[in-house]
Amino acid sequence: MRAAVLYEANTLLKIEEVSLDPPNDDEVLVRVTATGACHSDYHFMDGTWNGAGFPLPMILGHEAAGTVEQIGARVRTTKPGDQA
Repeated sequence: MRAAVLYEANTLLKIEEVSLDPPNDDEVLVRVTATGACHSDYHFMDGTWNGAGFPLPMILGHEAAGTVEQIGARVRTTKPGDQA
């Protein structure tokens, strides 16, 4: 999948291919079709929150919409194909 990756504060995000592990028992994998960077993402980008123990690099864009592709073994409230 492609993701917006922040390697260092006050630098441009890099759009690059990343790989994901399958979802854990209580996780859902969503194929993201749209995402945005919110104001909290900008705090990481400008370095304001980088001293708070969040390691870089990190993938930004946690406000997302898409389709559920896989579910973990304990997930009961959604199924593949659901809109997320």
